[in-house]
Amino acid sequence: MKRISSTERSIHRDEALKIAKAHCERQIPVNLDRFHIDDKAPSSCVIYKTWPDEPCWYVICPWNDGYDLQMLRSSRIIVISKKTGNVLYDGSAHDEG
Repeated sequence: MKRISSTERSIHRDEALKIAKAHCERQIPVNLDRFHIDDKAPSSCVIYKTWPDEPCWYVICPWNDGYDLQMLRSSRIIVISKKTGNVLYDGSAHDEG
């Protein structure tokens, strides 16, 4: 695992949550109580894309489309770079099975 030097910027947990919340609120307002953040991808998560080769935050959050509590479906995951704060992935966690 590559270590981040003290001169490189590192996005902290609270910053990543704010980024994910702002990203989700492009649709409708959200409640941070429904967000779960970790620095490891959930074991049940399968993203059909190459995982980033850099340190990331993995945020499980609501789909925020008005149907969250009305249907069974996979979780939404947002992957945020710890280096830049960029959203690298926003989509299905493919964990509905």
